[in-house]
Amino acid sequence: MTKISATANTNIKLTEKDRQLLELLQHNARESNASLARKIGVSRATVQERIQRLENAEIIQGYSVNIDHQKLPRSIDAIVMVQAENKSYKETYSELEKMHWIRQVHTLSGEWDWSMYVSAATLQEFHANLSAINQLPGVKSTVSHIIMETKLDRGPRIKI
Repeated sequence: MTKISATANTNIKLTEKDRQLLELLQHNARESNASLARKIGVSRATVQERIQRLENAEIIQGYSVNIDHQKLPRSIDAIVMVQAENKSYKETYSELEKMHWIRQVHTLSGEWDWSMYVSAATLQEFHANLSAINQLPGVKSTVSHIIMETKLDRGPRIKI
């Protein structure tokens, strides 16, 4: 078992069954508890109990849908690289959180400070969104890369 700190005051021990359950839920969070139970060799009630425990420990923080944005009409996805004027990002991050079209923000090492995954319905909307990013306090410069095609997408799953 591996001890993982779920919150500042709580430690939870992950068993091999917990790991298997998390792997399966990452692949399909809508799979029935009965099916999950069969796959990891425990009862349905045990699966429910483990899921509840993992949710309470905030290891499972929610459930989401993976959307193929390329199949949506007029969807433009892009990676925006950002250089900051200084390394104090707190004010800038609070503004970025308000921009619902920014799907991910990553802090980077190297020449660029952030990488953002953004979406827009049209090229004009994307241009307006990029202008909004450039006007934020603390943003020095941006470079954008429109995603033409996604060759591989494993989603947010991680090896547990």
